[in-house]
Amino acid sequence: MTAGTGSTRVPLSARPKDMAMFIYFISHIPATMFMDLVPIYPSFLAPLIQPLLKFQDFYVETFRDPFMGDRSLIWFNTFLHCEALLQLPFFFFAAYSLYHNKRSIALWICVYSAHVITTVFPILTTLNLTKDDNFPFAVSEGQKQFLNCLYTPWILFPLWMLVESFQRVRSFEAQSGFKKNK
Repeated sequence: MTAGTGSTRVPLSARPKDMAMFIYFISHIPATMFMDLVPIYPSFLAPLIQPLLKFQDFYVETFRDPFMGDRSLIWFNTFLHCEALLQLPFFFFAAYSLYHNKRSIALWICVYSAHVITTVFPILTTLNLTKDDNFPFAVSEGQKQFLNCLYTPWILFPLWMLVESFQRVRSFEAQSGFKKNK
């Protein structure tokens, strides 16, 4: 490790866990920009993002996703704004830091992962515990199963990242000689 830089020159390809996280963050950039944030883009952009709006309409109609289909869900829209203002910039930062093997990213991934888990959990809970007549449109059991399969990885992978990153933070503490007061 170079003194003061917080990184080592181990290639990303030699770090499979970091590679998995890197792919996760890189893949989230277009998914976030071209799917997740479409409902909160300002209306003056509508002519420019017409293909995205049409794709989202197709997605909602086909898979009956009540969260992407109901613009009145203030709590869900709040999550989308957090994704735009906090998560999207973090994806770039995390990908860069993982690529360059920055140790400090472990703590940031802990924070990010905890945030994502606490946003996806209410989505899954609402999907599975809300009566169908409280959704803006009917959602069949098959569609609920599909949506569960769609949303569940976004709680499981961040849970793995949280555990992995927390272990790294603890390891860094041990390496630095941090002693806990007894």
